[in-house]
Amino acid sequence: MTPNEKAKNIIHSASGAAGAVALSPIPFTDATLLVPIQVTMITSLFRAYDQKVMEGAVRGAVWAVAATSFGRGVVGNALKFIPGIGTTTGAAISMATAVGLTEAIGWAIVNELESGEKVTPGDITGIIMKAAKTFKLPKKQ
Repeated sequence: MTPNEKAKNIIHSASGAAGAVALSPIPFTDATLLVPIQVTMITSLFRAYDQKVMEGAVRGAVWAVAATSFGRGVVGNALKFIPGIGTTTGAAISMATAVGLTEAIGWAIVNELESGEKVTPGDITGIIMKAAKTFKLPKKQ
């Protein structure tokens, strides 16, 4: 299996797990569970490309991005406070955001790893921040 094939499996598995976590009906509980999923995804991607990275550096980068992009999850999580339709709608918004953002981060890391340049722990925060800033949910047609 090529590194890119491994990466595809890693990213899709992490995105599926992130989506499942985001379906939690309890508001604001998903961030604490999403970070370990994304950290595991990133460290696994580095291993798939035979590069070393310290898990602590990745964890710090992901938490930094989670803190700065907190606003993206506020709407979905706030809706979860409304019983019934709010819970369902909020969970759907949170799930779409978690899946899409995890995919965006994963593929941004893969693009850097495939560039041939050595990716350092300091680069990881910038890569994740760029992916988070450019990520947008698809608009309804």
